[in-house]
Amino acid sequence: MAELQKGTTIEFTNGKQCRVISELGRGGQGIVYLVDYDGGQYALKWYTIKCSSAFYSNLESNVKQGAPSPSFLWPLAISRQMLGSFGYIMKLRPKEYEEVGSYMLAKVHFASVDALLEACLQICSAFQKLHIVGLSYQDMNDGNFFINPKTGDVLICDNDNVAPNKINMGIVGKSGYMAPEIVEKEAMPDRYTDYFSLSVILFILIFMNRPFEGARVANCPCLTEDAEKKLFGKGCVFIMDPDNDSNRPVPTIHTNVLRRWPLYPRLLRETFIKAFSREAILNPTKRIMDKTWQQILLQIRSLYAKCPNCGEKTFLNLDSDSSTCIACKSRISRPLQLKAGNYKIPLIPGQLIYRCQAQVLSGNTDLNEEFAKVINNPSTGALGLLNCSGTTWAVYLPTGEIKNIEDKHGMPALPDLRIKFNNDITALITR
Repeated sequence: MAELQKGTTIEFTNGKQCRVISELGRGGQGIVYLVDYDGGQYALKWYTIKCSSAFYSNLESNVKQGAPSPSFLWPLAISRQMLGSFGYIMKLRPKEYEEVGSYMLAKVHFASVDALLEACLQICSAFQKLHIVGLSYQDMNDGNFFINPKTGDVLICDNDNVAPNKINMGIVGKSGYMAPEIVEKEAMPDRYTDYFSLSVILFILIFMNRPFEGARVANCPCLTEDAEKKLFGKGCVFIMDPDNDSNRPVPTIHTNVLRRWPLYPRLLRETFIKAFSREAILNPTKRIMDKTWQQILLQIRSLYAKCPNCGEKTFLNLDSDSSTCIACKSRISRPLQLKAGNYKIPLIPGQLIYRCQAQVLSGNTDLNEEFAKVINNPSTGALGLLNCSGTTWAVYLPTGEIKNIEDKHGMPALPDLRIKFNNDITALITR
């Protein structure tokens, strides 16, 4: 199919037009152009392969339905069938956003662990919202995600393959990212296959290694179709599987995961082991859901706190009497902690408690909205909690007395105090 020339005008089903300015890039399905559209500059993906009428109708449906999350560079308008093909308009990717591949090659680095965790949380939230409306992404891989290394903000592209569960538009995915039953060609894509791919993407971002590429891949002379089925199908082995060491990372090749794996909390490591267990590989319903990943990552974010000795951030182990600071190697005694719902939050000055940890989590919850802050009393220096929630808390003293803590007011952080944040959550301060 013909490529578009500079100045070509394309008409859209919404009655608007765009004018081609220049080419931005190209791939297996088509070419992306910089265009003038609706008073600004946008991207036009123009297909150079023959697409079915079902593909066009599905894309048209996605345009009408709109993006489930702002993280998606969603199709905004679809063109009429013209010049032997068609295309769709989407927003441009800002220049400060980088592909996941650039992070894996160490060309780009996250500014902080906080930015990395923010990226992971945004990806989970975006796919949770996609799945809630009955859609599945179906082609998750490292080329689909663009991330701002300073903030962790995420943009997800290639959304033209998004379709309802069990309906496929022709793109199956990329080896090493696809669910095993897709590799084996035994199932159609759905949210469960997405769950598997989501865990792969999260593992790659955090450990900078693909979860099934260890010794078995390193020793494979050629990734033929049969080899890919063996390595990434139902016989795949997680590189950190505690019961099967046949696919361990190779020290001279997979240095990232070997260095990073022991640094992250046991909770995160155990969740990945569960996500890539034999049970989860063979039974899609046993996979880690997007919402569960969200809750795990919220807990991990709270465990990443300032070392009281050097001021740098490190991961705290609240299940042990002490932790070792990653930065200064000093011993950190276990601090007081706030148990709120499923979360354990270390009470260290400056630590934030988020609203999503103090109420039932929903798909529309702002994961960065502050609910409380750990402070030192300006007069006495004693540890305390500052109410930033906009509501009044009820604090139950061990004596049975109840104290009300209004918004913008503080309270001492003492063991055995129970705090009724709202109708959803009553928290407990404990050692």
